[in-house]
Amino acid sequence: MGYLLVLYAGLLVYGSLYPFAWGAPLQPLFAFLHAAWPAHLDKGDIVQNVLVYMPFGLLVVAWRGHRTRFPAALLLAAVAGTAISFGVETVQQFLPARVPSLVDVATNLLGSVIGALLGALVSRHTSAGANVLGWRDAWFRPGPLANTGLVVLGLWFLSQTSPLVPSLDIAQLRHGLGIFYRSVTDPFGADVGKFCTLLCYQAGLGILLCSVLAPGRPLLGLYVVATGFVCVCKLLVAGRVLSLELVAAAACALPVLALARNLPPRVLAGCGVVLLALGLAIYELVPGIAIAGIDPAFNWIPFQGQMNGLSGFENILEFLWPAMGMAVLLRLALPFHRQDAGAVIGTVTVALGIFVLEWLQQSVPGRYGDITQALLACVGWIVPWCVRVRLKQPAHAAATVAARRG
Repeated sequence: MGYLLVLYAGLLVYGSLYPFAWGAPLQPLFAFLHAAWPAHLDKGDIVQNVLVYMPFGLLVVAWRGHRTRFPAALLLAAVAGTAISFGVETVQQFLPARVPSLVDVATNLLGSVIGALLGALVSRHTSAGANVLGWRDAWFRPGPLANTGLVVLGLWFLSQTSPLVPSLDIAQLRHGLGIFYRSVTDPFGADVGKFCTLLCYQAGLGILLCSVLAPGRPLLGLYVVATGFVCVCKLLVAGRVLSLELVAAAACALPVLALARNLPPRVLAGCGVVLLALGLAIYELVPGIAIAGIDPAFNWIPFQGQMNGLSGFENILEFLWPAMGMAVLLRLALPFHRQDAGAVIGTVTVALGIFVLEWLQQSVPGRYGDITQALLACVGWIVPWCVRVRLKQPAHAAATVAARRG
């Protein structure tokens, strides 16, 4: 967990200092600390600043939660988040392309605190965490690999509901329902490529859910509830639209899951890997909408296209969760003695595969190749292989070890 925390902190610093165009400060040093609070705050910037620091606060609590009491971990997350934010805002004074602001420090602190508070839900040392983890133990298989699978499902939820800003405006709800109704009444206008991508994703996610679900729990019922919840959230979140393709893909995935859940566990997990990989490949090659002013040349600068708003955050999630899901499922499919080979071969395959698909996007209308996608897929793939899983001992071996200890 400490490695993930350091990696994420490095990404925060990188994103805050990009594009590294150094120059002399335009104002006296630390002038941003004395600047008047702006009369108008951009909602998009506030949400982005809060969202990007929430995982940092959560990782701090997850790293220190089992060693220290939660209040101390919460304080550490707040102090560390503020220190990183203040540090990068200070350095931004030497970057004419960036604008240091005390508002950014405040919103980054808020994001760190919110993330840390969410960390209380995964700590057994808090009453809320004990209740949540008790529910988790009752419904899902034990072990860190199952936890990683649940994280993948959570990242998928975030990718579908980002920027997580609910809107209770009735007019917007009617507008969203109107768009969905018009798409239902004209199904021939649906995007076939998008439907195929979502069908592979929904079936793969259902297999992942089946793989981490405790024996005896209703897979199809939980899948329907989870998918329905996401669909409702898409209607209530500002800037998101519920599509016919998602609803149709979720419905078509149901009979697939009904048949697949009877397969042997390793075969089932292998099918999930194939489905997620196929969905990602289709997603990469589906034509998009050309945007004026964007250079169609291949981008070699990491995260250049992800620094311009909440759409970049969504794009990061879209490549993290499928790669992580494939890695979790492959670990479940491979025997223990072949997992090292699977990790190495898989890393090379994912890196080369996504790079080739991104490179081919130069000839796909409305798509733009980006090295960042290959890097994100590699990070998402590697993370589940870093999770330590204890090899179960046979009953007679465990008895022998216990006798020797006695």
